Amino acid sequence: MKKILLIMVLISTTAFANEGQELHEESCVACHRVQHDDAFYMRDDRKMSDFPALRTQVSMCANVVGAGWFPEEEKTVLDYLNKQHYKFK
Repeated sequence: MKKILLIMVLISTTAFANEGQELHEESCVACHRVQHDDAFYMRDDRKMSDFPALRTQVSMCANVVGAGWFPEEEKTVLDYLNKQHYKFK
């Protein structure tokens, strides 16, 4: 039973990570990769200094582009960006 639960947790965690990346690529990359180079998120003069600032920015950007994300989807993008690029605690 414990093995089944562990497998389910790992699968759901992977699914959420993939969803965050997919949503990011669908809605965010047009602005953040076409107009900027690949190092956009980690440049020295980046605006994100902590996790709350990142959360606010993701929410604002989602509203501006009309992404229509549910709160859970917004969180998956936030978690993806933090894990992939920012690594805030």
